[in-house]
Amino acid sequence: MRAHELARSLGDAARLLEGGDAGGAAAALALAARTCEEAEAAGDRLGSAELAALQLLQARCEAAVRPMREELARALGSAGCARRATTAYGNP
Repeated sequence: MRAHELARSLGDAARLLEGGDAGGAAAALALAARTCEEAEAAGDRLGSAELAALQLLQARCEAAVRPMREELARALGSAGCARRATTAYGNP
């Protein structure tokens, strides 16, 4: 199984997300996805320990992206409020 490659890609993605580099993380996640596709096509299977380690890395990625999503939601909410306010006063 390509577990080592997958762990490296997910670890890179987590580290990049934790550092705020969404673009770099996207590239690392794309590599992880390709590695999964290749493993599936080859009939590779993960062992329990490998799967557990990868799940921890995935959880790190999810935890690191949460603040980014929240920041985006706040920005969109602010933009929506500003747009409604300007529209209400006739200044689109």
